[in-house]
Amino acid sequence: MQVIYLYAMLEIPITARVPEAWELPHRPDIEELLLKRQKALIMEGYKLTESNNAKVPYTFQAEININNSKLWHLITELATLLPPEIVLEYSFNDEATYLTEPVSKAEALQTLSRFETELTGDCALAFSLSSHTAQGLTEIIITSSKYIRFSGNDKSLFSNIMKNFALNEIPALAFIDEYPQIIEPLKKFIPSSRRPEDVIWSLNRAFNIES
Repeated sequence: MQVIYLYAMLEIPITARVPEAWELPHRPDIEELLLKRQKALIMEGYKLTESNNAKVPYTFQAEININNSKLWHLITELATLLPPEIVLEYSFNDEATYLTEPVSKAEALQTLSRFETELTGDCALAFSLSSHTAQGLTEIIITSSKYIRFSGNDKSLFSNIMKNFALNEIPALAFIDEYPQIIEPLKKFIPSSRRPEDVIWSLNRAFNIES
């Protein structure tokens, strides 16, 4: 049976946009690349990869696109698959990366929620919540392009969350960072938002990390 997907444009962060050809460094295939992007399945959904390798601490991984306005809600739902104690990692421009000691999941989410606007909208910031124990790895990575990479071991619970958000498995799903994009500061669109440097400083202070 052939599955036909109705293309729906993904609501991406306001700080990211598709460039015009003239905005990019010259390369002979730029027009072809931008045309390919127009045809790519950059839409809500997820792509699943199962692992049969006993040496890795997870049984499946998923990459998830969701409309940006629903991203935080999905993060908090996926976090229910984590145990009460987690490790938090966050970074600025994929350069300086900070890793906490094990912390309370509830406290970590409460702290992160103060920066929901910046963490879901500023493409200079990325972060993850994870737990790696003898039982396996559960990890939620929110990329700078604001889609989710998930690793885990309970596919049934994961699938239920996907259904609750009306997210379908799409093997050919594509993601915005596979193609050229223009990234602009969040303050250009939300003047009251915090600078990414200030978010990092506040998180370091909250989790007692030396900058």
